[in-house]
Amino acid sequence: MIKIKNLSKNYVVKQGIIKAIDGLNLEIEAGEIFGMIGPSGAGKSTLIRMLNLLEQPSSGSININGTDLTELSSSNLRAARQKIGMIFQHFNLLTSRTVLKNVEFPLEIAGVKKNKRRKKAKKLLALVGLADRLDHYPAQLSGGQKQRVGIARALANEPDVLLSDEATSSLDPESTKATLELLAKIRDEMNLTIILITHEMEVIKEVCDRVGVLESGKIIESGSILDIFANPQKDLTKKFISSVIDFELPQRIIKYLHQKRPGKLIRISFLGEKTHAPYISDLVKHYSVDANILYGNIDEIQAVPFGTLILDLEGKLTKIEASIDYLRSQDLRVEVLEDV
Repeated sequence: MIKIKNLSKNYVVKQGIIKAIDGLNLEIEAGEIFGMIGPSGAGKSTLIRMLNLLEQPSSGSININGTDLTELSSSNLRAARQKIGMIFQHFNLLTSRTVLKNVEFPLEIAGVKKNKRRKKAKKLLALVGLADRLDHYPAQLSGGQKQRVGIARALANEPDVLLSDEATSSLDPESTKATLELLAKIRDEMNLTIILITHEMEVIKEVCDRVGVLESGKIIESGSILDIFANPQKDLTKKFISSVIDFELPQRIIKYLHQKRPGKLIRISFLGEKTHAPYISDLVKHYSVDANILYGNIDEIQAVPFGTLILDLEGKLTKIEASIDYLRSQDLRVEVLEDV
């Protein structure tokens, strides 16, 4: 488990002090893939570099599997870092070394004998699907292949934690998907904890178990992927979700909102098996309201259906209110759009 308490990072500039990370608290369970998303300048890269103390915190603690990294001596910190692998946006491969020797490099630094490190590097390259590229150089590889070498190298010292700093940002969509599938496979096979920093909600949606939304050095919202997508609270979270799921209201619905009309306009969010339940027919049958469907969308979040409906409810106000109460009693997220 990773426990981060009151973590801060301040930079002193001519204008004063910049708080890159501001009193951040976070717990990450062992074996989960935790995504951290935020806009440029939110502090994502600073945070991930502090998790292995490449960046020294101004205050606070970072506890990984019972060890507070901020209290370790230099020699003990070097040993602890060997259990924290890291993959980078721009790969950071050694251009003068072959694929095999790139993966061997951290083992060489750790003093592992040549035969043993070669055997291990070959095994890791087979794991990431590059067994046929051992003698190639980085310049001979695609972006996706370079990132696979970076992942294999990060696994060389059998880490407990893998840090991913925008690892898919330089990749095309196909390579991104393959890399995320590989990370999920590695997590399952090696029981790793993975912390994935990104500015792309599609990445979070595809592979993460939980997510934290970072803004101005603080986590403003966090939770399971399904909970965050089904019930986002902050405007920034909604903005990120809208980049992959049509969460924003269509313009024609916004225009409809400003018209004088009876009834209420509501948005219902469905999750899982609830997408198949006959809620609308229940409203018509039991509450004597007309439910006109103005907009609908169904997507999937990690194989779980997620749907949105916008309904125009017409009828007696008391009946409409009762029907909304009924929907909410079914654990559905219901927004009255006039109030949004």
